[in-house]
Amino acid sequence: MKNFVLVIFLSITLFSCTQSDKNNWNQYLGANRNAVAEGAGISRVWAEELPEKLWEFELGSGYGGASIFNDEVFVLDRIEGEADVLRCLDLNTGQEKWNYKYEAKGKLPYPGSRAVPTVDENYIWCVGPHGDINCIDKNTHQSLWSHNLLEDYGGEIQRWGFSISPIVFNDLVIVAPQGEKAGVVAYNKLTGEVAWESRRLTGQRFHVSPTLGKYGGIDQVIMISSCVKGDEFSTDEVVSFEVNTGKELWRYEGINSFACIAPPLAIDENRLMLTSCAYKDKYNPVSILLEVTADGENFQLNEVFRNEDAGCKMHPPLLVNDHIYINNNGRPNELVCLNLQGERVWEKESAPGFEMGSMILVDGLIINQNGKNGDIHLIEPTPEGYKELGKASFFDADKSQAWSPMAFGKGKLLVRDMEKMVCVNLMAK
Repeated sequence: MKNFVLVIFLSITLFSCTQSDKNNWNQYLGANRNAVAEGAGISRVWAEELPEKLWEFELGSGYGGASIFNDEVFVLDRIEGEADVLRCLDLNTGQEKWNYKYEAKGKLPYPGSRAVPTVDENYIWCVGPHGDINCIDKNTHQSLWSHNLLEDYGGEIQRWGFSISPIVFNDLVIVAPQGEKAGVVAYNKLTGEVAWESRRLTGQRFHVSPTLGKYGGIDQVIMISSCVKGDEFSTDEVVSFEVNTGKELWRYEGINSFACIAPPLAIDENRLMLTSCAYKDKYNPVSILLEVTADGENFQLNEVFRNEDAGCKMHPPLLVNDHIYINNNGRPNELVCLNLQGERVWEKESAPGFEMGSMILVDGLIINQNGKNGDIHLIEPTPEGYKELGKASFFDADKSQAWSPMAFGKGKLLVRDMEKMVCVNLMAK
């Protein structure tokens, strides 16, 4: 990435978790886990010519997003009550090339997969909704190793199931079982042997994935633990562990969320963003910017701002030219623009709401999916006001519930709802 101002709240310099080509969106939030792609050459004139649908693929109900590696698409599907299925599709045609199915019996009130696979040249790591983590060999199409996070670490399964998108960092794959025996766990990525386990987290098992940051020159994995609504004995926390050893480095109480889904996001080596839409025992929004400073391994945390009027429930916000764009899940739902002091730049209701859809940044433009009807919007980010460049529809609005994260690679956008995944050509003609 060359233009450092066009980044989500997660600096590219923080990550050594992937050496993949920039055209690959090989994990949750993309190759650098920051929901940003640059140098693609996408069309900026949707009002003149809408993007073309290249193919669609029928999926079972679920919210698991896709990954792209080279010319292949990987998505975790589910046969309700019976099994999880990792599917490998051809990026250009949408044809299924192979799949790996494993038994995972049981039903959840909200069925389907939840997480995004992490992919490299030879392997895929994925976590199913019932806690099965697998390392799947691309050559043999079989599992190299597997564990069940519920069986290994205990605790009650949430009604949405497990929603953990793995992190690969050097020789480790890191997940957060949030169980009775451990909150965050690192395995050797090729053998499945446990490298380290953290202590139990103070809150409940919920639907947030860990993220990476670098503070005080130390690579860290950072995890949010949500409290239990109305339970004074359960506390929320944001906790950081040294990524190679699992040593606890610092801890923050204060997000006061009982249902945190959006991961913590690092701006740079001094700042960390937290956001939620389940604040202080009510479904209210909150966004917090923390300053993280270090003297050796002694860390200090300071709140730069706390905005109780803006916060996203599902997906992380974007930072573009020193302004924050959030799919606000407050009342009303709306796209919100904040400055770095946490002040709202746009007036209330100046932009439409996108429910719980995801956002990505491609060539400096925001692509925002409406989580209620699946529509895709192209937006030019500017603090002057909401500026839409076009909208495209690919789903049945009466049936759609499009909450999964999008993926973008080689000029192609992958979006899904509860019935299918659609591949859209975004390249300028």
